[in-house]
Amino acid sequence: MRMILGFFCSFLLAVPGARASCDAYKEYVTAYHYLLDKKAIAFTKDQASRTAMSVAKGCDGSAARFIRVFDLLINARLTLDNASNIAQEIARQGDDSAENFVEVFKAAYLEKYLDLSLQDALNLARSLSGKGPWIRRDYGAIVDFCLSPKGLGLSKPDCATLARDLTLMGEDEPARSLAERFIELLEFLRSHKEGPQLTTGDALALTRELMAISPDAGRNFIPGYKFARDKNELGLDRVKAVGFARQLTMFTKPSDSEAK
Repeated sequence: MRMILGFFCSFLLAVPGARASCDAYKEYVTAYHYLLDKKAIAFTKDQASRTAMSVAKGCDGSAARFIRVFDLLINARLTLDNASNIAQEIARQGDDSAENFVEVFKAAYLEKYLDLSLQDALNLARSLSGKGPWIRRDYGAIVDFCLSPKGLGLSKPDCATLARDLTLMGEDEPARSLAERFIELLEFLRSHKEGPQLTTGDALALTRELMAISPDAGRNFIPGYKFARDKNELGLDRVKAVGFARQLTMFTKPSDSEAK
């Protein structure tokens, strides 16, 4: 059943226009007719009307958002009431929120990805839905990397925790992908050429520690480590160079690029 969810997620989200008002009537009618035409759920006219009125509050594109999320959740075997309530909630937000919810839910729930329980996948998708559009890209990239044998090769539960924790660290308007910065720092720590040659487990632990200080931790740690190792500069061994670079990273702030 999970494998067919992708097919039911093919609805395109409407792009909201720059208007001073919205076509609430159109959104209401679209949602109302959709619910009555969907015979498998057997909504009464009163139920369909009340639901459609709630959906219409989301203004332009709300009906398309509701339909996309509702179909996704119904095909995931969520109860009718819960599917309707969550779909109404997402419909009243916006296109980015709906897209985040759908993409994060699929990555969390589908067997070929994280295979989380339905409730865990729902909780995760709702927690990330209100973030910016980069959230779904970062989340997917982190999941792909941590599941891949060439990446981290983590178990699905461990990967789910890592992807959630890292994604929630993201800034409101990142200048660079969080996933890209995470992978760059971790690979540097594992590197036998320029980095400290840490094991994957140690590199992951240190990367998480550093990125908890700032998602931009690598901007100070990587050059700091290279400086400390340089024989023409500090000439420290690997262990001491890691300590030096970690100390520099403690001063990293998310707004460094805006500093005077």
